[in-house]
Amino acid sequence: MMRVLVVSDSHGDFSTLRRIYERERKGGQDGEKTLDLLVHLGDGALDAMLLQRMTGIRVEAVNGNNDPRGAFPDELSLQLEGVRVYMNHGHSLGVRAGLELLARAARKENAGLALFGHTHREELVEKRGLTLLNPGSASHWGGSSYALLEIEGKKYKITQDRL
Repeated sequence: MMRVLVVSDSHGDFSTLRRIYERERKGGQDGEKTLDLLVHLGDGALDAMLLQRMTGIRVEAVNGNNDPRGAFPDELSLQLEGVRVYMNHGHSLGVRAGLELLARAARKENAGLALFGHTHREELVEKRGLTLLNPGSASHWGGSSYALLEIEGKKYKITQDRL
């Protein structure tokens, strides 16, 4: 089983991001397996890179509207075990107005799971066979929320949590 920590919008609050990582690195509240991957969905992706340097965890990240231009790709598609995952911060797809453009972009990449941020609100939506997930904001002023994605083969489980 692969365990993926999904965060967004840390906005320079490295201490909260690190506390979230430490909590889930130890297997969360039930002490299971360690983390395999940290996904940062923008606006603070440099925080994730600092965490990578400190801990060695593998990081995949996309640019947010407050990240340095060109630091990361604007969108990314990954194959995680048997699950195709599309990542985009969401600002360029107008996620505050609706999720239609995000869903279209994810389907174009043949993804079954689309991860996004930008709104600072936790969301988990199913749209015709596509799961759309926003972990919220991994900053203390944004709610300190995140998601854990557990993947085994083609199946996955999403758990949303807060510090």
